[in-house]
Amino acid sequence: MDKIKGNPLVKLRVPRQNLAPIGVYTWTILSRFKQLENQHPELIRKDLQAQVHEYLSDAGLFEVYPNDNTATPNGQPRWKQRFNAALAHLKKNGCIEELEKVNPQQRWSGVKYRGLEKGLDILWEVNLHMDGNPGGHAYLCSWDSPSEDSLGIRMCPKPLEPWEIPHELEGNKFRRTA
Repeated sequence: MDKIKGNPLVKLRVPRQNLAPIGVYTWTILSRFKQLENQHPELIRKDLQAQVHEYLSDAGLFEVYPNDNTATPNGQPRWKQRFNAALAHLKKNGCIEELEKVNPQQRWSGVKYRGLEKGLDILWEVNLHMDGNPGGHAYLCSWDSPSEDSLGIRMCPKPLEPWEIPHELEGNKFRRTA
């Protein structure tokens, strides 16, 4: 009996530097809850996912990082997997909480989430800067006003150093090494 050598399934991985920083996703998720802070700060997962996608798409993230919008082998857009990873990371670090299933009798019904003070407070310190043009960038920065060049044109703010980014937004697993 002959044995098949090697794995017939080939996994194609996208290099991490070709993907948007995970902090873009965690920050955007938290910012959706921050907008609702004085209203009803709960969102159903599918609504949260739609809002995050709309924000990132409008800001041009998928022009800067087109690999985030490509389909994975199972046909799902990669940004959805990254959204799920960011959501799980925020939940694990106490930044958001899962409240309940919208309809516990229906397995397919969505889950309701709420932003917690720990996560929402991070947004007072950290901002997201995106230049959505091809060749642009997306990174976390402070809320300081960007400096201006000699002609008075606003320059992009300085990105946070890896050690300045709160663990709740990126964690060690997602930290980039240049």
